[in-house]
Amino acid sequence: MTGPRLDGRRVAVTRGKGGDDPLAARLRALGAEVLEAPAVATAPPASWAPLDAALAELEAFDWIAFASATAVEAALGRLEALGRPPPPARVRLAAVGRATAAALARRLRPPDLVPPDATGEALAAALAPGVRGLRVLVPRAAEGRPELVDGLAAAGAEVVAAPAYRTVPAPPEALAPLGEALRRGELDAVAFASPSAVRAVVGALGAAALSRCALAAIGPTTAAALREAGLEASVVPAVSTAADLADAVAARLGARR
Repeated sequence: MTGPRLDGRRVAVTRGKGGDDPLAARLRALGAEVLEAPAVATAPPASWAPLDAALAELEAFDWIAFASATAVEAALGRLEALGRPPPPARVRLAAVGRATAAALARRLRPPDLVPPDATGEALAAALAPGVRGLRVLVPRAAEGRPELVDGLAAAGAEVVAAPAYRTVPAPPEALAPLGEALRRGELDAVAFASPSAVRAVVGALGAAALSRCALAAIGPTTAAALREAGLEASVVPAVSTAADLADAVAARLGARR
């Protein structure tokens, strides 16, 4: 593997799915020791009724816009649980970035639209020229950011935003190893892949604990969440994917000499 490496570095990842997590896997491939400290978990929405109603009339939508891979898994999982058929081919699919697009390709089919920038605002802007008067379904987190929905509505679309899941903080014990490693100064960087992870870690450990090492954010919205907490990301990749985030951390830190 060419390019900067992370041999001798220790990086915390604030999400974790064992060997399946692409960010942790890429960091390890670059030589880093990875501390996985899942900061958030997902839960069903308070009510399935809005999503169920939308899924019952999928053929009436022109687009389905997914703002995360989690939204893909949650919405299509609910569709399967209800025993309903997948969206017909005439319903076009939009994905906020490559990870979301990959989840769609795996679970259903490749999306029709993926903007260059992996943000809800960019997805709304990419859809805006052609959605006036069209119906767009946005399955999303109950606490999802407004940029995608507001941008589509401003472009003249009829938008149905349906909660497909909730993001909840992980139990305090899940972040205890991260807090201890930060206290001991054992980490070179902490990597964040979502604003919700930032809020969960800051809420559990305090912003001061994170001031002792480099902070990496997968994209601009996550970097903004750090700024809101009084912190600054020193690593933000140009492309918001797990692999690009890991590579950007390696470019920033390099191997320990």
